[in-house]
Amino acid sequence: MISRVTRIMRIVILAAIAALVLVGCQTTASRDEQRVLTVDEVRRLFVGNTVESHNLNTSFTSFTYYHPNGQAIQERLWVRRLGTWSIQDDGKICLAFGKRKAKCRHLVIDSGKYFKILPDDKGKITKIVRYRYFAEGNALAKR
Repeated sequence: MISRVTRIMRIVILAAIAALVLVGCQTTASRDEQRVLTVDEVRRLFVGNTVESHNLNTSFTSFTYYHPNGQAIQERLWVRRLGTWSIQDDGKICLAFGKRKAKCRHLVIDSGKYFKILPDDKGKITKIVRYRYFAEGNALAKR
């Protein structure tokens, strides 16, 4: 009886060790690695969705609905403004409000969080916006 329990325990322990070894050998990107989002990932996150964003320079939070027709509706500092948006073939998201020219930026995922980035002349990347929440549909229409 003891030898059968011992044998079962050995099998369980060996299975647990094998599982840990396999987890340690994963070849997919780590959750901690920063990478630029693909055009398809950007589409899934933004098209037809309302997104909460936090500007890391001004600390302003805004809520923007990204209509599939290219219209953007944004509420920031309790003011609603209209603009346009698009996604370029390389995955950059472009956004313009009022008479301002559209600014196009890449998005990255870093440790499970989404950011808009701005590279300088030397290629150093600065995170300028953190996207905190993505909701399906136009959440601003309900206000």
